Amino acid sequence: MKKINSRTKGAAFERLMVNKINARLELGNYENRVKRNLDQSFVKGLADIYLGNFCIELKRYGVSNTNMYRQSWWEQVLHSSGDNLIPVLIYKFNFKEIHAVIPAHLVSSLPKNNQITYMCPLDELCEKFDEIMAKGNVHSK
Repeated sequence: MKKINSRTKGAAFERLMVNKINARLELGNYENRVKRNLDQSFVKGLADIYLGNFCIELKRYGVSNTNMYRQSWWEQVLHSSGDNLIPVLIYKFNFKEIHAVIPAHLVSSLPKNNQITYMCPLDELCEKFDEIMAKGNVHSK
């Protein structure tokens, strides 16, 4: 059995997500495009992707029985986003669908509080894409 390097796996997931995000932005007639933040490999505290006011952290891991994200991942993106950006965590375990974690206020009438989160399959989040993008200061043409 071939052993997969975790950095290689993570970089491949980053490229996949950049392509998915850019395809969705293009579909929605947005001017913005994203690219991998290669500096995040060398500078602590940077996210994988930035889009408007969004700070996006990507995680690709092996096996999980629960498909639940790790609290340390959310704390990492909270740190990267600081006080001015909106944290977004996108993750995938082997043989599971891609999931996202966002502050619940992006999809509800709750007050802004990054500690109250909403977790769902990424496809479900895409159904609310335009509403979420507007809250992150990303607008279509």
